[in-house]
Amino acid sequence: MTLYRHILKESLPVLLLALLFLTAVYLFGFFYAGARWLEGVPLIKVARWLSYHVPGVLVQVFPIALVTTTVLVFGRLSAEGAQFALLSGGVPLWRAALPLLGIGALLSGVALYLQERLVPHYNEKVRVAWWDEIHTQGAGLFRLKGLQIPIGQGRSLYFEDFDMGTKEMVGVRIASFRGEEGTFLFAERGSWEDKVITLRDYRFYRIDFGEVPGLETAKDLLAQTRKVFRVVSQGKVLEVESDLSRARAIADYADTFSFGQDSLSQAWAKIQDPFLAPLEKWRARLEFHSKLALPLANLVLVLLAAAMALRYGRSTGLALGLSVVLALGYYGAFFLGRSLAGIGALAPEAGAWGANLLFLLLGVRALR
Repeated sequence: MTLYRHILKESLPVLLLALLFLTAVYLFGFFYAGARWLEGVPLIKVARWLSYHVPGVLVQVFPIALVTTTVLVFGRLSAEGAQFALLSGGVPLWRAALPLLGIGALLSGVALYLQERLVPHYNEKVRVAWWDEIHTQGAGLFRLKGLQIPIGQGRSLYFEDFDMGTKEMVGVRIASFRGEEGTFLFAERGSWEDKVITLRDYRFYRIDFGEVPGLETAKDLLAQTRKVFRVVSQGKVLEVESDLSRARAIADYADTFSFGQDSLSQAWAKIQDPFLAPLEKWRARLEFHSKLALPLANLVLVLLAAAMALRYGRSTGLALGLSVVLALGYYGAFFLGRSLAGIGALAPEAGAWGANLLFLLLGVRALR
């Protein structure tokens, strides 16, 4: 117990400082990458946008901070000859790593909670703040013009242009199909708030494509035409309920980058959906297992980091260099596995868990 208290006493301050430093580095990276677009933006907006990154950043820096802590603490033990003292006293090296394994388990639990509850929500807010507040003042929808946006229940939204002055969609079309019958809503202009799309000067048509062949042989062409083409309604204002919120639409479709909008439970629900397309189900499996594997890296990396530090981390410089190598090695293997799974070269489970399994085996072998 004395050994455990000593290791915890040495580890916790280092871990806290590493977390603060790495989080600051990540946030500065986001700020630097967007610096050319942040000129003239009020400081409070920039600070709020950066704060939205924090939950996602913490999930990524937990393993790096824990590796750094483990290497520095065990490197110091190695420099003081503690390794030989432990072995001489009959204490296996893996037992000395138990306090940091406990910290790793705690960080894994926190990371899983963040992945489920906070990361998807704040990733969405990052995207909306970037396109709807920093780039424009409430005109983030301009990034969606010319795209087919699925809004639920088989419906898709399309608009030709966006009026930056009035912040309205121009030339709006909402289309849906049920069997061979299609319904089409056209509007001169439209606005989108939360999950309500408001159309102005709209026209609502229904076309039965199953009746189209009858036009060629119809004795009463006008009656047959009326079966095929019907004007349902038209008017000044119509509100359409959307399953997709305005914020989520901007987050998902404003550009080609993906920030992981789904929580663990949402990714799992997609896997269980029998009607999901095979490619989408493959991506959902990869996303789900990746969101599980990355938090559990906090446990996996401790063993190898401790073993390497006891052997090679006798100076602070070497320890820090070793922590960088281990972190880069893990993330390199992790993203390589994801990439191979993404192109179908590996199963999603193998691509997501491959790095964890590799580093776990290396750590167990090194501490034997």
